[in-house]
Amino acid sequence: MEPEPLIPLRPSGAGTPLYCLHPASGSAYSYFSLVPLLDADRPVYGVEAPGFDDEDEKPLCSVGELAELYLAAIAAERPGEPFALLGWSMGGVIGYEMARRSDGPPPLLITVDTPVPMPEPMPDAESLLRRFAIDLTGADPFADHGVLDAALAELVITDESVESALATLSADGVIPAELDLGTLTRRYAVHRANTIALHSYQPRGGHPGPMVTIKGAGSPSTGMDWTGMCAEVTAETVPGNHYTMWQGEGLTALARIVTRALRRSS
Repeated sequence: MEPEPLIPLRPSGAGTPLYCLHPASGSAYSYFSLVPLLDADRPVYGVEAPGFDDEDEKPLCSVGELAELYLAAIAAERPGEPFALLGWSMGGVIGYEMARRSDGPPPLLITVDTPVPMPEPMPDAESLLRRFAIDLTGADPFADHGVLDAALAELVITDESVESALATLSADGVIPAELDLGTLTRRYAVHRANTIALHSYQPRGGHPGPMVTIKGAGSPSTGMDWTGMCAEVTAETVPGNHYTMWQGEGLTALARIVTRALRRSS
């Protein structure tokens, strides 16, 4: 079946629509708190990865394939209309590739805490499962995760044993028990596919339109300079780190920067 990645967060309005692209988790949930802080006449859509909520959809392991899928979905939803892109973390990489491939006027691209991607080796099965479990709980990855690490140390984790490991972590309450094993396994598969896509991506060409890069003050600065990748790059900083910037003062500052950029581009 053809995936349906667009999630209408606020589909009505006269402004240029904004499409918010998922991070490695595949979920657009992180953008829900941003929408009420943007101009009320701004249509906003989330973009979720294939397979995140539908077991009949196959996850994609290529940034290029994801970009083509999402551009086709936007063209079907609003044919011929201009649009803007916003991506947090991996979402910024997908947004860059979409902006680069766009057939119409170059869209505004806004990235949030997105380093310039470079191909790198995949993490091993245990490291990837650890990342998935931390992301699933919404915890700060830089904090102490002693309970999770102790639980993982008791398991033998390979690509073939991940489902069994997920079942054990869920039964022990280390990860949310409200998600059934089928959902956990499917979302892990999406996370893994997105990680493969990101780690194998080599940016090419360039985006001829405007780009705004937003970085958390507490996030590492390494690799955050997109100058030379786009025709016009504006760098901004907001309070917080990769995760806490979506709360409190960080979220308020983020919304202000996004609103200003969207108004300038309309």
